[in-house]
Amino acid sequence: MVTLAKLSAMISVLYIIKLLLYPFFKPVSGRQKKRARRFMKERRSEAFRERWTGWKRSFARKYVKNLVGPEARDRYGKMIERLDLPMKPEDIRLDQFLWTGGAILVTVVMFSANPLLGAVSGIFIVLGWLYPVSELEKNIERKNRNIGLDFPAFYSMVYYQYSKSVNIYLADVIKDYLPHANPDMAEELGVMLDNIEFGETYALKQLKRRVPLRYVIKFCDIMETRLRGYDNVSQMSYLKNELDEFRVRALEDELERRMKTNSRIQLLLIVILFFYIALYFLFTIMDSLRLFQ
Repeated sequence: MVTLAKLSAMISVLYIIKLLLYPFFKPVSGRQKKRARRFMKERRSEAFRERWTGWKRSFARKYVKNLVGPEARDRYGKMIERLDLPMKPEDIRLDQFLWTGGAILVTVVMFSANPLLGAVSGIFIVLGWLYPVSELEKNIERKNRNIGLDFPAFYSMVYYQYSKSVNIYLADVIKDYLPHANPDMAEELGVMLDNIEFGETYALKQLKRRVPLRYVIKFCDIMETRLRGYDNVSQMSYLKNELDEFRVRALEDELERRMKTNSRIQLLLIVILFFYIALYFLFTIMDSLRLFQ
C-alpha cells in the first residue's frame, strides 16, 4: 500500500509538472509560428487602417466640410444611408481630392518622361475625381440587383402566408425567410425586423424609403393597405404574377449572359489555338530554311 501511495504521489507530481511547467518549454511548431506571424501582421494592418481612417475623418471634418455643396451633400448622404456606411459626405469629397491628387502626380511623372504619355494619362485626373462616387453607385446597383432577384421568393412566402389568414404577423414571415435570403436581402430584412418594433407601418415606410425599387414600393403600398383593414388579395395576386414574370426574365437574362460569356471564351481559345499553330508552322519553316542554307 505504501508503494502504491508513493507511486500515485509521483504520478501526481509529474502530472502537475507537465501541466504547469511543460508549456513554458514546449517547442512551438512551424504552423503555429506562421499563424502567429499572420495574426500579428493582420493586427498591424488593421491598426494602420484604423489610424489612417481616423486621420482622414478628422481632416475631412475640419478642413473639407465647407467644400461640399448642398446638392452634393444631399446626394452623398443618400448614398451613405443606402449602403449604411460609417462616413459623411465630406469623407467622400476627401477621397475625391486624394484620388485626383494621385492622378495629377502620375500625369506629371508621365509628362516628364514623355509629353504624349502625359497628355494621355491626363484622363486619370477626371477618372480619379469620379471614382469614389462611381464605386458607391456600383455598390448600390449591385445591392439593388441582388435584392430584386431575391425579392420574388420573399414575396411568394408573404403571399401564401397572408392568403391563408389575415392574422399573420409580418415579423414571423421575415424570420422564416431570413435563413434563405442572400446577404443583401438579409441585411434589409434585418433592418426591417428592428423597425417593426415601432410598428409594421413604420417598417414598411422605411423599407420603401431605403429600397426605392418599383416592386418593393408596390409591396409596401399593398401591405399598408392591408394593415388598414382592406382585403386586397387580388392586388397581392397581381403583384405575384408580375414578380414571377420578373423572375423568369431575370433567369433568361442570366442564361443569355452566361452563353455570351462562354462564346467569348470559346472564341478566345480558338484564337489562342490558331496563334500556337501559326507559331509552330513558323518555326517549322525557319528550321527548313536553315537546312537549305
